[in-house]
Amino acid sequence: MNKWEFNHQLNQLIAILTSKGFVTKGCNDQQLAQLEHQYGRLPVYYKIFLSKLGINAGDFKLGTAILFHEIDDINQGSLVLLVENNISIPTNFLAFLLHQGYSSLFFMDRHDDPMVYCYTEGDVIKNLNCKFSQCISAEIALYKTYQTE
Repeated sequence: MNKWEFNHQLNQLIAILTSKGFVTKGCNDQQLAQLEHQYGRLPVYYKIFLSKLGINAGDFKLGTAILFHEIDDINQGSLVLLVENNISIPTNFLAFLLHQGYSSLFFMDRHDDPMVYCYTEGDVIKNLNCKFSQCISAEIALYKTYQTE
């Protein structure tokens, strides 16, 4: 997926969220720089996502940690989850989602649109065989499905 398509999908999601009365807000350049100072180079597509929905994403992924102010907790919680389950910490590990403390999505490289990996408590690390943009696109499609039911 190219950057234009990814931006378009995020803009469509924002339009749905705002039509439902939610306020959406992205990270500013200073916040993104702060994250890169702390965690190293961020993948370009992840920065695009954060710049559009990193502060407030309405009810998108409600109950799952994905926002800027949760990134430290996401990474700390994901590391604890791996260590407690005797899973080796991958090189270049950067978690971007933590669901209820037992399932984490993360990168193991910092390419522009990296592959996404998942660890769920009691299992092994799995390559989801999709890039970050594809993962978010699938989550948006799932969200849209629930909006039409």
